[in-house]
Amino acid sequence: MHDVLSIAAPVDGTVAGPSLCCYRLILGAALLWKITADHLFGMARYFDLNPKSLLRWRYEQDEMAVKLLLSPTAFKVFYAARAVAAVCLFAGVLTPLAAAVVAAWCMFEFTFDRKFNTLFLGMMCLPFVFARQADAYLSLQSLLDAPSLSAFLEPPRIPHGLKPSWPQVAVVVLMFQVYWSSTWFKAASRQFTRGDTLQKTFEQLATVHAESPDVPRDYYFPAWFTERFATAEPALAARRLRAPSLATIGVEAALPLLLIFPATWAVGAVLGLLTHIAFTSILPKRLVPFGVASVGTYLLFLPQHTFVTLIGGLT
Repeated sequence: MHDVLSIAAPVDGTVAGPSLCCYRLILGAALLWKITADHLFGMARYFDLNPKSLLRWRYEQDEMAVKLLLSPTAFKVFYAARAVAAVCLFAGVLTPLAAAVVAAWCMFEFTFDRKFNTLFLGMMCLPFVFARQADAYLSLQSLLDAPSLSAFLEPPRIPHGLKPSWPQVAVVVLMFQVYWSSTWFKAASRQFTRGDTLQKTFEQLATVHAESPDVPRDYYFPAWFTERFATAEPALAARRLRAPSLATIGVEAALPLLLIFPATWAVGAVLGLLTHIAFTSILPKRLVPFGVASVGTYLLFLPQHTFVTLIGGLT
């Protein structure tokens, strides 16, 4: 119980511990993956006017959108700035400023391409705007200062029982919200609990892939899976997917509780990893950054000394 209270009652202000420094590196890697994938899929031209992109045209027509339209030039400047900022966040260079720029970009991107995974990544950047010394471990400067690779990877020793900073606790609280709000909406949806949602998702992805087999896609399932769960008679496929749908609800409800208790943390971490691998297999382009950033937060559920012991044992 003492270890649980160490997460629930932070006393160390905004000074980042080694686990939050490690998460900075993981979040930076997730953002760089997303930025690279988005660029390969043409995001640099999303705000072009000549010719006008389909996404911009749809954005202009959307009466529900919060329109923060930029000129194509201003968009590309912001587009380049967020890439530089993501590299800086990964490297631990000007971390608060870099995190603020990336968070601002994610909020802006959400206005014209409303994917909640993008919003999630932006929210995960915000604690680094306020955290201090998030570059003390696993940063470019610590790499340059380290006498060896093992010294660079070895986390700094900290007193037993040291409690985390509030930016770290903010990430933990946000993950409770992410998993439990997802649980609530899924459990309240008859379409999801009956397996209809997964069936329709697989059916749509399989249809798009069949109609445009040569374009970049998010669908990579083998033929036997497609025949059983995507193109089979809808009611039959939905019944087959009902058990995985209900299992998803149960796992998401249990994950934060498993992770917050050190005795069950390993079980929660393995279960969460397997769950995110399953999610990512459905929409890899969109969900790889989300999965990496989500699973990375599991390190922040650990008491500080436990994290140091764990990483020290690996190095």
